[in-house]
Amino acid sequence: MSGRIRVAALLLTGLVVQATLFTEIRVQGASVELMMLMAILAGFHGGPQRGAIVAFCAGLLQDSIAATPLGLHALVFPPLAVAVSSLEQRMLRSTPATDALALAAAIACGLTAVAMAGQVFGLATFDPDTVLERALVVTAITVAVAAPVNRAVRWAVTGGLPPDIQLRTAES
Repeated sequence: MSGRIRVAALLLTGLVVQATLFTEIRVQGASVELMMLMAILAGFHGGPQRGAIVAFCAGLLQDSIAATPLGLHALVFPPLAVAVSSLEQRMLRSTPATDALALAAAIACGLTAVAMAGQVFGLATFDPDTVLERALVVTAITVAVAAPVNRAVRWAVTGGLPPDIQLRTAES
């Protein structure tokens, strides 16, 4: 199966799950940000270029089901994916605990960036009194579903290639 078909299948499946299941399952009025999670993980596994492309597509799909102007999420998701990719390449040691904390920080930054972009375009996307509480709830429940999504995004974005490709040099 081609890498593009894998990514398209992943994003369309994520869109359907976001629009059907996660709109019904809410914790204190907040739901899982599945498309943002996939954009972040695409940057982590696919690198900056592939991650940005997948994140842009995820953002456009998120905008198609959200009550926001078309392109708002597509404006925020690619820089987030590139930032995650850049920071991931600079980490000295990666453990599951540090990966979970980094994912939580990326989701919180993404939520803040979407809210700020919404404010720029005149949307009242958040209530200043409850924004911190909502961001913490969304971050917690999104990180809780990250493990199976991580495996699916890695499968789709790497396109069946091994995650690390090592080049051999000719020995003299």
